[in-house]
Amino acid sequence: MTLESYDADKLDGMALRILDIAAIVRKMSAISRDNPELRFATHDKKALEWLASVEHWAHDSVARLEMALIKQRGAKRAQQMAE
Repeated sequence: MTLESYDADKLDGMALRILDIAAIVRKMSAISRDNPELRFATHDKKALEWLASVEHWAHDSVARLEMALIKQRGAKRAQQMAE
């Protein structure tokens, strides 16, 4: 597994992809809600596993981001105190 450097634009791009997927699922729910007699089956096991992995990745990544921010702030304070 390779660590990739992310900036705001890359994170926004990922967020938009996730929102696009959410919009598709919401469209499906609207169709289903508007047509209660319609029966629909789909394979969801892999999708639910992937979502769990994405949730885990998001929690882990935000922790890494917050830790990097704390380290950066500490380094700036140390530099200011040394001046």
